[in-house]
Amino acid sequence: MILIAMASMFALQSDELAEAAKKSAAMESYAFKIESKASKGKNQPGAIEGRYQKDQPLALKSGSAEGFKKAGAIVYKDGEEWKRLEKAQKGEKKQQPAAAAFASVKFPHEELEGFEKNFEKVEKAAEKDKDCTVWSGPLTPSAARTLVSTGSKAEGKSNGTYSGTAKVWVNDQGLIVRIEIASHMKGETKKGPVETDLTKTVQFSEQGAAKVEVPEGAAKLLNSQS
Repeated sequence: MILIAMASMFALQSDELAEAAKKSAAMESYAFKIESKASKGKNQPGAIEGRYQKDQPLALKSGSAEGFKKAGAIVYKDGEEWKRLEKAQKGEKKQQPAAAAFASVKFPHEELEGFEKNFEKVEKAAEKDKDCTVWSGPLTPSAARTLVSTGSKAEGKSNGTYSGTAKVWVNDQGLIVRIEIASHMKGETKKGPVETDLTKTVQFSEQGAAKVEVPEGAAKLLNSQS
């Protein structure tokens, strides 16, 4: 009976988080900040800030780099000029601008739909954190990998196994405002065993109020890709 009661409680909690995820995924505008870090490696990725507005390109910034993304096409500002990001050809050693980091950025709201399914089980904290309800739990191995994946070649060659946990903050309006993911990867490469910890944080703000304004030069380049 105790096991049945606990299973029912976890199911109800998952349903509550599912409702928040669905509502957040349906937002037509928001601002966000993504921060990722690996326990090993000298070149850590910089934070990426963005703004989403339905039917507009995704606006992105990272350090001094700024650009827009639409249907896979990326344009970035180089001085006072807007340029289209060109992919390096196979075997070509080409210095890529900082805006190349935008290629791996996904629409955050698309990852929110069904987010509760990433957990093996999820529990609601007994106390709130800054007026937010906090959910946490272990991730499925698949989610522990995909939620921190960069799609890099090195990542694909590692043949790693992943485990991890996640925490989700939901405000009093029933919207997800923060997600923290901690993943551990253990794998094997030609050089031997590899093991690292990966963390990713996504912070949401201006939900329902964010605006995206696209300069004329950037809009021309993006529209020429349509």
